[in-house]
Amino acid sequence: DVYIRNKVPNLPDCTKLAGGGWKLVRHVPAGKTWHPARDQLRGIQQYGKKGTTRSLAPWSVRFDTVRFNEFMFATGDCKKWLVAKRYSVLGWYSSKKRRVESSSRIGRLHSLRWTRRKGKAADPKITLGPRQLLYAAGGSRRSTSLLQSHHGAGVYVRQKVTFVRDCSKLMGGGWTLVRHTPAGYHWHPAVDQLRGTASYGRKGTATSGWAWSVPFSGLNFNQFMFATGDCKKWIVSDKPAVLSWYNNGRRDVLKSSSNSNAHKIRWHRRKAMKSDPLITLRDARSAKVRSEWLYLGGGRHLGTSILRNHVGANVFIRMKDVVDCATRRGRGWIHVRHVPAGLSWHPAKDYLNGTATYGKPSDKLSAPAWSIAFNAKRVKEFLFASGDCSQWLVAPRKSVLGWYSGSARVIKTSSRHRTAYKARWYRRKGQWTDPWITTTDFKRAKVGDGNILYAAGGIVAGSATVQHHGGADVFIRY
Repeated sequence: DVYIRNKVPNLPDCTKLAGGGWKLVRHVPAGKTWHPARDQLRGIQQYGKKGTTRSLAPWSVRFDTVRFNEFMFATGDCKKWLVAKRYSVLGWYSSKKRRVESSSRIGRLHSLRWTRRKGKAADPKITLGPRQLLYAAGGSRRSTSLLQSHHGAGVYVRQKVTFVRDCSKLMGGGWTLVRHTPAGYHWHPAVDQLRGTASYGRKGTATSGWAWSVPFSGLNFNQFMFATGDCKKWIVSDKPAVLSWYNNGRRDVLKSSSNSNAHKIRWHRRKAMKSDPLITLRDARSAKVRSEWLYLGGGRHLGTSILRNHVGANVFIRMKDVVDCATRRGRGWIHVRHVPAGLSWHPAKDYLNGTATYGKPSDKLSAPAWSIAFNAKRVKEFLFASGDCSQWLVAPRKSVLGWYSGSARVIKTSSRHRTAYKARWYRRKGQWTDPWITTTDFKRAKVGDGNILYAAGGIVAGSATVQHHGGADVFIRY
């Protein structure tokens, strides 16, 4: 007599490996041929009849629409396996080191060299070590020893939930998340140099698995915060310190995860480098600083270890409701006039002679318009500033007072030029909207750039500074 049977091995359940929660999406049985798939693990192919790790024929289900952030590649008997983040497996690379979360060989973070090349149906080639292939495709017949001796191989996916702090509550809170890049090998795709014009991706959260950005150029804000996804590394700086041009320039930092005091750090924001600014926790040219980069654009792949180790990176903005521009321009300044964000300029009609009084004085940017009396004859200097401090100028009294119409007036220093220069302003008798104080010649001033820093009479014209830069303020120094 002759008997035959299909003996099905009693295989363990791999879905419980490395914390569990796995879903089997692709299987190849023991044999001398790898997965038939040619989608390079994009999850867009479906073939065979969905089965289990004991199935005698290869099968695959689509998983391109499944929400997941980790892959596991395992032999049928679960003795050989590894876990890797989705971003480590996908992407294009040739014999490059890719991050592995854990494996049957090493129970901690480590790296292995894999290959995933465009147009190569057999890729990616995922290995556990030398001559230990755990995944290949396109029906490849190479390196199938593990398939034959360990009952085939499977591909698993899962969404691993990472619990992180809420960065929006740091430093008093009030932060709005406007840009995010996930853990991976690439920085923010944006090339707007943090002007806030870039818009891409579906708006998500601080730990989303995709890059996204919303426009924020039209929002009122005066501070940036750059933070890792887990909030362990972060830095807060004023908007003007970030949005100007500098090459290894020392920039003011209010506070960071590594220094609770105000300090300076060297960063880059160069006109020709669309991937700038480069925002770091230590001087940008420091030999060891790549593990402490907090912002870079252009999808650059340099210094990305911090993204993989700290759940990506985020950009937050806020309008800190405190007028403090004068403290950065030296001592002795007195806050004498304020107009909040809105559509009109200062209500005053005193030509800056110091006689207009209205409202209730406050150090809050959101406070209604107010003005206090001051002795214009004793004033030595005026400071005019936008609410977010991004635009400002200091001028002597004789430049501001007196009657003039389009004549050049001396500006001691400004957000436009650090050294003295002249700009043409207007202060005409009978014109209650005067004086018009600008960082450049009034007729050349670009309203949308916030170059106009003072106008009066409640006029609406030229009020972009008030609308988009948090209002405007006047300070004096005797």
